[in-house]
Amino acid sequence: MYNVITIADTILKLAKEKGQALTPMQLMKLVYIAHGWSLALRDTDLFADRIEAWRYGPVIPDLYFSTKTWGRNPIPLHMISGGLDVDQSTETFLRDVFDKYGHLDGIALSHMTHKPSTPWSQVYEAGRNVEIPDSLIETHYRQLLDDRSGVAAPD
Repeated sequence: MYNVITIADTILKLAKEKGQALTPMQLMKLVYIAHGWSLALRDTDLFADRIEAWRYGPVIPDLYFSTKTWGRNPIPLHMISGGLDVDQSTETFLRDVFDKYGHLDGIALSHMTHKPSTPWSQVYEAGRNVEIPDSLIETHYRQLLDDRSGVAAPD
């Protein structure tokens, strides 16, 4: 298991390989979606950091406070921290997630995480920043995998 900044850093590196910049919102949602698919497909957490239900969706506070400087602007590709690398299987998994969802803008990604019956919609209380338990996230992504009516799983 990694910290959320290491996972975000890896996703930023994948974006850089494709010459693509990500906004903080895109990065937040991609990290959250990757975590959900990791719970469902690999039966493992990507990170232990707390995920909360904020007004505008699922938020990982440590990642939010690390990227909020850029607001709605793309995070500069040279801002990659160069910290710890993930193992090969995790990098391959994150590459699959990025290939599936990395082309979507922040609004589209946000819409996916705000649908009725998502973990966010189940726990959100205005002004409370309630924790979204991994168990809810895992159940949601397993359901998506089972019914394939929602979001396609990464390869």
